[in-house]
Amino acid sequence: MPAPHALAEAGPTDGRWSAADRIAELRDLAILDSEPEPLYDDLVRVAAYVCRAPVALVSLVDAERQWFKSEVGLGKRELPINCSVCAHTIEAGDLLVIPDLTTDPRTTENPLVTGAPAFRFYAGAVIRGNHGIPIGALCVLDRAPRPDGLDSEQTATLLALARQISSLLEHRRTLARVAAREAEIAASERRFRVMTSAMPQMVWTTRPDGFHDYYNDRWYEFTGVPYGSTDGEGWNGVFHPEDQERAWARWRHCLRTGEPYEIEYRLRHHNGDYRWTLGRAMPIRDAEGRIERWFGTCTDIDDLKRAEAEARKLAVIVETSKDFIGLCTLEGEITHLNEAALALVGLPDLAAARACTVSDFFTDDSRRILAETVMPAVRRDGFWEGELAFRHFVTGEPLAVLYNIFPVRDPMGTEVGYATVTRDLREAKRAEEARDLLIRELSHRIKNIFAVVGGLAALTARSDPAAKPFVAAFRERLGALARAHEYVRPHSPDSAPPVAGQTVLGLMRLIMAAYEENGRARVVITGDDAEIGERTATALALIMHEQATNAVKYGGLSTREGGVSLSGAREAGRYTLTWREEGGPQVAGAPLRKGFGTVLAERSVAGQLDGVLEHDWAPGGLLMRLCVPLENLRT
Repeated sequence: MPAPHALAEAGPTDGRWSAADRIAELRDLAILDSEPEPLYDDLVRVAAYVCRAPVALVSLVDAERQWFKSEVGLGKRELPINCSVCAHTIEAGDLLVIPDLTTDPRTTENPLVTGAPAFRFYAGAVIRGNHGIPIGALCVLDRAPRPDGLDSEQTATLLALARQISSLLEHRRTLARVAAREAEIAASERRFRVMTSAMPQMVWTTRPDGFHDYYNDRWYEFTGVPYGSTDGEGWNGVFHPEDQERAWARWRHCLRTGEPYEIEYRLRHHNGDYRWTLGRAMPIRDAEGRIERWFGTCTDIDDLKRAEAEARKLAVIVETSKDFIGLCTLEGEITHLNEAALALVGLPDLAAARACTVSDFFTDDSRRILAETVMPAVRRDGFWEGELAFRHFVTGEPLAVLYNIFPVRDPMGTEVGYATVTRDLREAKRAEEARDLLIRELSHRIKNIFAVVGGLAALTARSDPAAKPFVAAFRERLGALARAHEYVRPHSPDSAPPVAGQTVLGLMRLIMAAYEENGRARVVITGDDAEIGERTATALALIMHEQATNAVKYGGLSTREGGVSLSGAREAGRYTLTWREEGGPQVAGAPLRKGFGTVLAERSVAGQLDGVLEHDWAPGGLLMRLCVPLENLRT
């Protein structure tokens, strides 16, 4: 006969189960090595009592051992598989009775039989698991043989108790599965609540009929309503009155059809404002497709809606602007041009523009400047602006523009392209040409006036020899005024007088030469000097010529005894030019109104020179200070 442990690992004998099935069933029951339980102990005692046996066991046959869930009279919780008689019971059917273990070839060499004290009698009823798989036996043992075995009542009781133990084991497994499922559900519920609490959106759920039964903390934080107050249908009360019926209608439709719910509405914030919110919900269905619950979210999109509104306004501004507005990639590929841009360069539509690169828009000379000057400046300084020339894509005509370019960045601050707001300068250029023509005409006429006056003076000198000294001095002063006029009149880049190497005091001597009298300088010029640029020279000449003209009319140059001292001083990066009048009429105070010349001078100081012009109307004579940054003098 095979050894008991071989029987424990044998294959199926009736085609319904195998050793592997039996071991797997034991593992699934999770009963092995569990703590004693009163229910099993009671059944073992009943078995021992009914069968009049000193030993009774609930024996479960494992691969290498038999383990006792409950025992009476043995004093052990397990034995090796070679001591197992129950291993033969699970092969025998429902019941195995061996009247004398010493005479049965399956048990004659069993240590329980050959040892001391030895067991002589065995009776066991099979304990079955799921699908009838035998996993062990409820057995009784006696140290004396029993030739008659068990009577009918004992047999029926042992079988009934074994079935009860099978039921207890299955019940125990069911309870364990229920507990595990409940624990899983509880853990899932905890995970759900943790997840929804961590979400920035407001989260809610409803029963299949739409009854709201859960909101996360974000909902209550946003709305400020008491917990539980919006369960059921209370949620609609926090919607804007104008949105309530629309939201209700959409929700009822989704409940009826099972369609996903999505709608935008205004939700009352805890501060009383209504904020735009995106509501979404999806049905959760069971295996048969029935809706078990609805899972929904509310997302605050008010800032997004406002941003979209601002973006639409900006888009309207861009599209209706008369300026050339465009966007391109870092590689120079066009991504957008507004209508004014397309019209300026003669492109039919945006698709045609996107087939071009930025350099295609420029004339050859401007394309070279773009590559050599503009783009290096943008990468270095983040911006460039200056005059360039576009080309018309149809006619090839050069188009004068004030071009600027600057980087476009994404929300992370990374450069993703470039943008431009470029202005068509053709009208401005035509207006500038017309202005320059008018200025040149006006200057020509003024020069003719100086020439006519000088000619008249010369005629007087020829007819009256005694007037020759006066005429000579007069013509010299007239020439000085003509030279001063060249500085103070408006200039174009082509008509501006040369100023290379010119200084502030040198320009002042040129301007004030017209006010010399009998070889005496009525304006005494002293102090520190500084280099001066073309733009500053014209502005400074206008200011000081205006000051000298006023001094001749009302101030220190209006009397024979009067005069002016004009001094320059350099200090701490600034240059100060001081005009001080003496010997003129008594000054009663600041004038009640400013003349056009004075207003023009003040604007020139502030706008062109970034300087400060101060007047001190002292009784003895006007004191004026003009203070300008040194670096601005050279522009």
